[in-house]
Amino acid sequence: MPALSQAAEQVSADVGRRLGAAPAAAVLAIAALAAAQPLDADLWVHLNNGRFIASRGELPYPDPFTFSAGDAVWTVHEWLPALIIFQLVDRGGVIAAVLGIAAVYALIWGLLERTLAAHGVGPWMRTAGLVTASLPLFPFAGIRPLAFGLLAAVLAAALALHHRRTGSRWVWLLPLVFVIWGNVHASFPIGFALPGTLLIEALWARSRLPFVGPRPRTRLGPFAAVTALSVVAPTLNPSGPRLLAQPFFQWGGEFRRFNSDWRPPEAFSETWWFFAAFLVLLGLLLILRRSRVEPAMLGLLIVVLAAGYSTRKVMPFAAVLAPLLLAHPLAIARSIRMSPPDWAVGVGSALVAATALGIAIAISPRTLEGPTVVPMPTVARDLVAETDAVRIFNTYHWGAYLTWSLWPDALVYIDGRFDLFVPDSLGVYLTVIGLGSGWRDELSNINPEALVIETDSALARRLARADSGWREIGGDAVARIFLPAENRSG
Repeated sequence: MPALSQAAEQVSADVGRRLGAAPAAAVLAIAALAAAQPLDADLWVHLNNGRFIASRGELPYPDPFTFSAGDAVWTVHEWLPALIIFQLVDRGGVIAAVLGIAAVYALIWGLLERTLAAHGVGPWMRTAGLVTASLPLFPFAGIRPLAFGLLAAVLAAALALHHRRTGSRWVWLLPLVFVIWGNVHASFPIGFALPGTLLIEALWARSRLPFVGPRPRTRLGPFAAVTALSVVAPTLNPSGPRLLAQPFFQWGGEFRRFNSDWRPPEAFSETWWFFAAFLVLLGLLLILRRSRVEPAMLGLLIVVLAAGYSTRKVMPFAAVLAPLLLAHPLAIARSIRMSPPDWAVGVGSALVAATALGIAIAISPRTLEGPTVVPMPTVARDLVAETDAVRIFNTYHWGAYLTWSLWPDALVYIDGRFDLFVPDSLGVYLTVIGLGSGWRDELSNINPEALVIETDSALARRLARADSGWREIGGDAVARIFLPAENRSG
């Protein structure tokens, strides 16, 4: 036992020495700031799904929250994070959810840091890699299932690359990671590229063809089996094989046409700047280190970066995977040497971490009232509840927020579950909200008992006219409520 205790103490000391103050501060700062972002409108989508699953013990099929979806087929591909987020909010409020998501982000960047360290990347380059990888995350950060998907991506990459470097049997955990990934986020096809590329590399290394760089220690037979199991692993989910089609449906034409998250970022937009800064810093790391990237890693890097730029939602995945794919060249180059005093590193790191925590505490949401990414119709929600309206036509990004308070007594027309409403219900919604051709007939066919729409929208201004057939019963600078003119209740 004393020998075991001494060994544990030595391992602990070695881990602390290798971790370093600077990368530790970076992990803490990124986790705190990422979790403290304003509440996204989709949070209420996950809360509604989580509440339904927790109370009914089943997935919400067919859709119970809207009156427009009918029997439309959809997939709750983020059911497990939805359940976790709901339980955190239900038991400890928004603060508990923020802390829980901060822990997930800390695991992501901590695992990223440890994997880079295992490849021999120095503490300063690890710190630079962590900060660079975090930049594309922030437009998509906060209490979102994305965090769980990123954790699965980093864990899958760490296992696969560790096997490539050492031939370790830990790679047999990879299919289990893909099982989890398939139950937390529909981004799992991104992960297929990694074992697939490494398998091709291993086959190439065994051939008589020229091979550039150090030969991998990938065990071909076992790794081929692991890759095959990993591809089918995401089907082990409550929705079954249908889940495999979900990511490709989301990346398809309808989503890219209607939803900017599935298109490339607009030039000079916030997301564009974050990703551009990431690419510039990534290039500088390689140039300053005079690094050469191995062919397999270069090909995979090009794929993930191209996917990240073509689809905004994939940007964070490209960012966290890129440093891992560049771990070897960043480790072997020696062109930058920094050796400040330990006390200076410690003080500087502590100041960075303390500053990040202070900012996170100051800006972090404390209740479901906000702060939010977009204003929520708090006043309108309370007023429409008094009307006893059952069918509510609403602004798209407010649907789940209204459902959280009004369901099951009322149903909304549309909410943030984009895949459920493309193209029919969403097309009708866009016609009505934009006063398109035939909008009056479409609104009449919808037959809502109340409308909760943005105060400054063209539809609100048109309905405010005396001859519109609707009457306004209240609202504020965010939202206005309209009832049919013949309805005198409320």
